[in-house]
Amino acid sequence: MDHCKLFLLFSFTIINVAIGSVPELSPNTFLFCLKPELEPLEISLNRGGLSVGLPELDDFFKSHDVIKIEPWIKSATEIDRDGDIYLNRIYRVYIDENSLGRTDQSIASIQEFPFILYAEPEYLQKPYYTPNDPSYSSQCSLEADKADLAWDYWDIESGEMPGDENILLASVDTGVDYTHPDLIENIWVNQGEILPELFEYEVDSDNNGVISASEISSFMSTQGSSGDLNNDGISNFRDALLEGSPFIDNFD
Repeated sequence: MDHCKLFLLFSFTIINVAIGSVPELSPNTFLFCLKPELEPLEISLNRGGLSVGLPELDDFFKSHDVIKIEPWIKSATEIDRDGDIYLNRIYRVYIDENSLGRTDQSIASIQEFPFILYAEPEYLQKPYYTPNDPSYSSQCSLEADKADLAWDYWDIESGEMPGDENILLASVDTGVDYTHPDLIENIWVNQGEILPELFEYEVDSDNNGVISASEISSFMSTQGSSGDLNNDGISNFRDALLEGSPFIDNFD
């Protein structure tokens, strides 16, 4: 078994352990990955026939009742890779519903091509964990943007919590409510923007030498209307990021 298959087997084993259940397989789709030396496929429909520019694959699609093929991650680029696995060379294949049950045969056949790095079933993971946040039911956006899917990568109910320094969490969005009580304790503050004399005003309430977002917000709230720089009726961390704030020196 080559290193790519070992990597995938290890990955799926970790995911399955974290979720605590046997994954469901898609009945009519599977995935395959091209070797890195091949260019990404150019998918087209010619008179109703599927074509990707490789005669071997075009013939394969016809003989295995493939009705559609698409990139697995449409936004993937050349820099999105892990070793020989390029995310922009992974494709999802759809098999005609009249040919269900032949997915394993199709996977075995496509792997015989020398330009195929691997092929595998498509696993359908389903979330089972519900957080203990009393306001979870009112947060419609979590389910809408599928943020809850990430929780399945930890066995939270058994005490395995996110927090490992080797795990990078990123929020891909148009912005963040950095004054939200669930977030403000973790908002990074550029200490280079803070004037040294502010430490004399006891803004650093825990005396650890670092002024946090929550400490700044608390300080701004004591300034009354003079601290409401954005005129929204509240003096908080949002005001600390505007012109006129004592926490902006415009040098960094």
